Amino acid sequence: MLLRPASFALAAALGVAVPAAASADTKPVAAEHVQAPARPAASAQDSKSYSQREQQQDQKVQTYQGGDLIVVGASGGAILVLLLLILILI
Repeated sequence: MLLRPASFALAAALGVAVPAAASADTKPVAAEHVQAPARPAASAQDSKSYSQREQQQDQKVQTYQGGDLIVVGASGGAILVLLLLILILI
């Protein structure tokens, strides 16, 4: 019985205090804009040497197909859990 008047009092206090706090005058915050130094564009020689290094590293990288089973399995498991939850809750 005491819960309802206490809840009403709390709601009334928040209803009065929150708008007053939200409309309080606040000073605008100064923003500082700084120019970042520009990076030079990559040359054709850079990209060519990068591709050569990648070809020399490891030939298995070109045929890598790992992770497909994990992604499909995790997605399927998540869908099954979701369907089970829907069936239980409805």
